[in-house]
Amino acid sequence: MLSMNLSTAGYVVRTAASGAEAMSVIRTDRPDLILLDVMLGDISGVKLAGKLKNTPQTAGIPIIMLTAKDSETDMIVGLSMGADDYVTKPFSTAVLVARIEAVLRRGGGEGDSLRDILTVGPVRIVPASREVLVEGGAVELTGAEYNILLALVEAGGSILSRDELKGISGAGRGDSERIVDVHIAALRKKLGRAKGIVKTIHGQGYRINS
Repeated sequence: MLSMNLSTAGYVVRTAASGAEAMSVIRTDRPDLILLDVMLGDISGVKLAGKLKNTPQTAGIPIIMLTAKDSETDMIVGLSMGADDYVTKPFSTAVLVARIEAVLRRGGGEGDSLRDILTVGPVRIVPASREVLVEGGAVELTGAEYNILLALVEAGGSILSRDELKGISGAGRGDSERIVDVHIAALRKKLGRAKGIVKTIHGQGYRINS
């Protein structure tokens, strides 16, 4: 039913009934976005998301997780594994399509070609290609992580609240602000030795420490 509704909405849909089948399909026909159910027969969707995000060939593909689980812990675990968004069942096709379009827009880089390269310490951001480099090496970020990093850098050291960053990350209105902390933790881990550029301002939010 979901495949049919998305096809009607104009998307080209490929389906897979297991994690192994999904990996095979993704390798042969790289998608623009992955809708990933948490409950799979051979592997959990959370583990598969982690595998996809830790594989260079698939790390840049945005993932929206679909699940009947709606606890905050489940949501945070899914996002910490690299998922770009999280939709709980039941949901309407209209809501899902809106979330898909939002994630694709975040990853599309529309209008970025007019921006210059941004540099903070050893970190370079190339908005035209949404590329992030640390000491010359490419770093793969999710759409939410990239948007948060770019917003902090463009803020020039000004503090951005968790609520502001939640909106920038593309999280839903009902999502907890703790999602921002999860994205920040993942971002710092990926920045490695440059993680210190993202500074926590207790009780206020985050800012770039240049």
